Amino acid sequence: MGEENGKMIEEIMKHLDAESVQGVYRMSVNFDEDSTEPKSVSHECCNMYGRPASETVGLLDMYTDMNAGEPDR
Repeated sequence: MGEENGKMIEEIMKHLDAESVQGVYRMSVNFDEDSTEPKSVSHECCNMYGRPASETVGLLDMYTDMNAGEPDR
């Protein structure tokens, strides 16, 4: 692993540590080799089941509301 990669991983770990202090318990790290920016931090939701996590949670909430009081099977 090159020195540049080591520095990048160290920076990511510092960022993850800072986020976990704030109560974050799950994060995604994405590398975009085609990006023109040297680095970019986003607080968007991670992807879950091929959709943004917030959308997945919303769909699950909607499903629960539609089926409240009814068994799933």
